[in-house]
Amino acid sequence: MQCPVCGAIYRPVKGSRISVEQKNNDYTQETTITSPSSSPTPYSPTCRRCKADLSDLLSLHDQAIWYHRQALHFLSKGRYPEAVTHNNQALALYYSNADFHALAGKLSALQGEWREAIASWQQALKFDQQNTIAANSLQTIELMAKNDLC
Repeated sequence: MQCPVCGAIYRPVKGSRISVEQKNNDYTQETTITSPSSSPTPYSPTCRRCKADLSDLLSLHDQAIWYHRQALHFLSKGRYPEAVTHNNQALALYYSNADFHALAGKLSALQGEWREAIASWQQALKFDQQNTIAANSLQTIELMAKNDLC
C-alpha cells in the first residue's frame, strides 16, 4: 500500500493486529495499529511521514483480503466461477497483491485457461519475486513443455 499523499510505501505484516511496515529510501519503520475489532475506541492510522489519514486505504485493504478469503473458500468447494468473481473483486481493490494474482492463475489453470494462468502467475512474480505458488506453477509448466518437446 502506498500513501496517496507522499508516496511512502506500507506493507502489511501478518499478525492479529494490523501492522504496517513503512519503507522509505533511508529507513524502515514498523508501526502497529490496533484494528477496530480488537479495540472499542475508533482508530485513525496516519502516515508517519506526512500524517495523512490512511484509514480508508486500510479499509480497502481489509475488503480485498475478505474477497480473497471468500475466493479461497469457493475454491475449496470447487465453485470456480464464484471464486473467480471474488478474486477479481480483491484484485480490483488491491491490484498489487501477488497472492491475488497467484490465485487468479490457479483458478484459470483449473478451468483450462492456460494463457491466462501463465499471465497471472507472471504478474504475481512482478509484484513478489518470492511468490512460491507462482514460481512453482510456472516451473511446472516449463518442465511439462520440455517433456512434451522431447
